[in-house]
Amino acid sequence: MKKTIFVLSFIFFPILNFANNQLQADSLLRKLELLPDSLKANILSEISWELRNSAPEKSIKYGMQAIEYAQKYNDFESLVKAHSFVGVAYRILGNYSESTDYFYKGLELAKKYHVIDQEGYAYINIGNLHIYQEYYNSAMENLYKALDIAEKTDNKRIKAYVLLNLGRAQMLKKDYDNALINFEKALSLREEIKQISGLAVCYKYMGDVYFDKNNFPAALNKYKESLKTVDKQSDQDLTSNLYVKIAATYLISGNYSLAEENANHALEIAKNIGAKLVIRDAFDILSQVYFQTGRFKDAAQSKTCIIKYNDTLFNQQLSEKIFNLEYRFEKEKKQAEIDLLNKDKQINKLILTRTRILTFTLAVILLLISGILIYFIYSYRHRKRQNIILEQQKEELNKLNHTKDKMFLIIGHDLRGPVGSLISLIEILLSEEEISKNKSLVNTFNIFMKSVQSINDLMENLLFWAQNQGGEVVYVPEKLNVNLIIERNLLIFKGVADSKEIHINSTIIDEFNALADKNMITLVVRNLVSNAIKFTPVGGYVNIGVHKKNGFIKVDIEDTGIGFNKEILEKIFRKDSFFTTTGTNNERGSGLGLTLCQEFVTRMGGSIWAESKPGEGSIFSFTVPSAD
Repeated sequence: MKKTIFVLSFIFFPILNFANNQLQADSLLRKLELLPDSLKANILSEISWELRNSAPEKSIKYGMQAIEYAQKYNDFESLVKAHSFVGVAYRILGNYSESTDYFYKGLELAKKYHVIDQEGYAYINIGNLHIYQEYYNSAMENLYKALDIAEKTDNKRIKAYVLLNLGRAQMLKKDYDNALINFEKALSLREEIKQISGLAVCYKYMGDVYFDKNNFPAALNKYKESLKTVDKQSDQDLTSNLYVKIAATYLISGNYSLAEENANHALEIAKNIGAKLVIRDAFDILSQVYFQTGRFKDAAQSKTCIIKYNDTLFNQQLSEKIFNLEYRFEKEKKQAEIDLLNKDKQINKLILTRTRILTFTLAVILLLISGILIYFIYSYRHRKRQNIILEQQKEELNKLNHTKDKMFLIIGHDLRGPVGSLISLIEILLSEEEISKNKSLVNTFNIFMKSVQSINDLMENLLFWAQNQGGEVVYVPEKLNVNLIIERNLLIFKGVADSKEIHINSTIIDEFNALADKNMITLVVRNLVSNAIKFTPVGGYVNIGVHKKNGFIKVDIEDTGIGFNKEILEKIFRKDSFFTTTGTNNERGSGLGLTLCQEFVTRMGGSIWAESKPGEGSIFSFTVPSAD
């Protein structure tokens, strides 16, 4: 039978390169109708493999058909391969939960039916997926299992694949030297076995190492070598990734036209195969190109697309994490059931042995019967207690799962892209030549990048506005220490102020208590301090004062910034539009902050106003009722 499959494969596989669209694949399947059903699983699984990059959804369809035929006719090798190929197609589509399921099923089947080489590939696929999920320790554990199989079977193809993925894990852990060594070993092995399709992948990851090490000419050279080697028609996933990396390299070197051209190539291919990560990265590069070339409207549209895909990817990643937790729970539950079954088998074996011995003497039988009765009573009570404990644990787990679902829903709502815009802003600043060459500034911005992650709840003006429009923001007055609120906000903006060498002076001597809403007054102080720093040039001053007057607490935030005229003053507090200008270091805002400040101050029973002249700085003041 294997010989027949080999001959048929020799006939049909040369035309697989043409099965890159629905018509060609369907044409091949119509020809397969001439074959006996028992031989179709192998051909269908190979079609699934060939279509994984160019048409992953069709790859899944044919892979599922291969599984059906393989199960029906006990074609175990095709059954294992089809599970792996379907898992790869799901990974390319970004559906890691389904991918995980099929990879582990493939591993179990490979062990069950002793398909050794496919067991090695299953470990590689699981390790590769864990790299994408950033589980590097687990990834390397599975890859070393695959390497052990490759060395025992002297399978150079598997070994090259393992070395490539070990290099990827090391690269992502910033162990660049060892990563390059493994990539070069993988490249050498693939050249030795004439695996041309795998050379492009090796060149690509070598380019990634050089890119991360800021050796952009070497990175560009490797990417171009990979692009020359890759089969652009059948491996569209790798092709789109290469165009994105080439575009990123040109963007860094300031060649915006070539960066735009390559990013558009990547976007076109990625949309065709539904590769969401590549689509998002291509839009990110285009937004930076548009911004640098003054096409701000196009840049804004690209940013909108980035936020859309970030939301999609975040929800997808959240679903994947939930799936992984559920999958682990089910796996542990099955293992517990297996252990319990094994214990039952051991008990039955012991009972049988004792029963045989009991036949020799009545006295021994009576003694053993008594012992067995005692044992069964104890075992019954023990199992009953265990069942009660298991029921309690099941109920507790159900509650935890319910709580977990609520938690993830809240996280999904609260973290809907608030950090993305700030990170994009920092990345734009880091791309400036004078900043990227200064290690001190780069370190400062990197530290600030981390700070953004910890204070993202403070930066959600847009979410506050949306909640306020929907009537979700409720005014809850309480006695608050204004000094403490100001001190906390100054601590948050210390890094930003230091980066612009701005001196912040707080002339607050007495303690001031206000009757106000904690979230609202915090938002007001934060936005006013942020604006003062934003519009103050390097080396300037920001002065903060607090006074009590006529039953109100008055807060003044004065800066030595660029100031503004009366025309702008009339616009900044308007409720029907959001007015914004660029800061002294090209900081960009939404204009939403001051609108929220005015609305929240008014709701707390106070008032807000500003005084300024062009070139003479500004003073923003607001009042809230005193609590004393």
